[in-house]
Amino acid sequence: MKTCISIIITVIGILISLPVHSEDRTSHYVSKFEFLLNHNLLFCDGVDNDSIILWEETLEPVLKERKDYVLLFRIRQLASYAYAMRGDVNTAVDYSSQMYEEAKAMNFEIGIVLAYGAIADAYLNSNLPQEAMESYEQAYHLIQRIPNTGDIQANMLPRYISTLLQADRIDEAIVCLQQLDNLKEVVSPQLLAFTLPLAYANFEIKTNQLEQADIHLKEARDIASGTHFDYYHDLLQQAQAAYYEKKGEYRKALTLYEDLEQKTQKYAAVQSIQYALARARLLDLTGNINEACLIYQQVYALQDSLCAKSYARQINEMRVQYDADQIEIDNQTERNRLLLGSIIGILCLLGLVVFVALRIRKQNKELLDSQKRLEVAKTNAENAIRTKSMFLSNMSHEIRTPLNALSGFSSILTEEHIDNETRRQCNDIIQQNSELLLKLINDVIDLSNLELGKLEFTIEKCDAISICRNVIDTVERVKQTSTAVIFKTELSSLELQSDSSRLQQVLINLLINATKFTQQGTITLEVTQESDQMALFSVTDTGFGIPIEKQGAIFNRFEKLNEGAQGTGLGLSICQLIIERLGGKIWIDPSYTGGARFLFTHPVGNKPEATKEDLA
Repeated sequence: MKTCISIIITVIGILISLPVHSEDRTSHYVSKFEFLLNHNLLFCDGVDNDSIILWEETLEPVLKERKDYVLLFRIRQLASYAYAMRGDVNTAVDYSSQMYEEAKAMNFEIGIVLAYGAIADAYLNSNLPQEAMESYEQAYHLIQRIPNTGDIQANMLPRYISTLLQADRIDEAIVCLQQLDNLKEVVSPQLLAFTLPLAYANFEIKTNQLEQADIHLKEARDIASGTHFDYYHDLLQQAQAAYYEKKGEYRKALTLYEDLEQKTQKYAAVQSIQYALARARLLDLTGNINEACLIYQQVYALQDSLCAKSYARQINEMRVQYDADQIEIDNQTERNRLLLGSIIGILCLLGLVVFVALRIRKQNKELLDSQKRLEVAKTNAENAIRTKSMFLSNMSHEIRTPLNALSGFSSILTEEHIDNETRRQCNDIIQQNSELLLKLINDVIDLSNLELGKLEFTIEKCDAISICRNVIDTVERVKQTSTAVIFKTELSSLELQSDSSRLQQVLINLLINATKFTQQGTITLEVTQESDQMALFSVTDTGFGIPIEKQGAIFNRFEKLNEGAQGTGLGLSICQLIIERLGGKIWIDPSYTGGARFLFTHPVGNKPEATKEDLA
């Protein structure tokens, strides 16, 4: 009897907890979207394009049930822009058109306005400014008749003003700019704190009021500096580049556009292309025709790549949706089976209490064992799929970059009209990317061998001080920076039982990493004997440092501090595996703020003999 009651209570608890968890997740997503809308952002930390698209799909049925159509259509507009930013422009156009048809069928005027805005955003990211302006005009004229829409106007007007300025429709831009300024009286200050001075700055740059533009740029810069929003900083940097271009300071403008191009490659491929075209235009103006032509070639290749990625992403999304539906069906079947079994048990209990109690006890034991086996199998399968997917995704991304460079610059070498200097530069780039590809493959082989225990370690007596001096000499010869690399220790010698080549591999990896991010100052390798049983190695630099929020993931595979920098992102993972196999630990010092400091320990004397057996 007690067993039956326990089953009933468990089933009821499970059924009750499901909507609670779902409600918590819905509230979390809604709060994220409201944060974006209240700060006039298209993305922020922790909320990227893919997250916006996925969360919108999750929230749509919930918001429809609540009949919160205003929030639903505002979130849909963000999702449409997210599609366009990541390169799925066709999907964005189709999605925004679907928004318009649904809003029109509902006779929902705010939804029609937001659909027009989404269509305009899609056209703008398709490099069709005239079509975008027509859709913005329709949205602008319609929203004037709808009361209490100041926050929606504050989100839409900055992009409409920017489009008007591109088309040299200055008088209309002035009217819209004045209306945006008037919204300060009816919307929250945070909604316009950054976008209003930036809109004034863009207008003044366009109309050659450069002194006033400088004032408003400074005001926007002060606001952006008090936030952690990359979106604000990117818009500000774009306006600053236009300001330098207007002043004729093309070199500064080129530097900003190049930085923007690199930063937006990850989350806004279409905008990255626009920045590349802006660089090509400025290079053409300054007489650097060859560089401009090279950028145009790269842009065309990137556009082709975006199309291919878009098709692949759509196929993957269909596959993921299918898998999710299949899992949901399996879960529902399992819940139905459990519920049906409980009902049958309760009915049988009314007739044969004793027999049913004994029978259910036996069935419960079998069911628990089965559930445990299923959970273990499911967990193992999910972990295997997740690990495989992450590995394939990261490898395809890392291999594609050097292969694209090898393919692109090899094709340039076949052209007869290029000069010797360009040919030499192409050869250098091909060599660099060949070495990068080879290092990636070697790192993957090392990582695989370390995990499977196939990588052999030769444990023998060695002098850590001598090894460190050799490593310093090696790094001095291969480093690509003028930063000084020095070695400090108070020990004349330090005897270890270790694999000297693997220890050198770790030290060289840490020092080479430090040279990549240290433009000036020093890089210091230091060795101390922490205790009778343990030695302490440290590599300290005076470079850019590693943000606190990224320090926890720095030893993950394919984790790179700078996504634009060359490297595989596997070096620190390999260092961690080697050090742990040698009986030590490796970590980053979170208290050091003058750059970055990596530390690791190594057993002293004969202590690591057990480790040697493990390695064999």
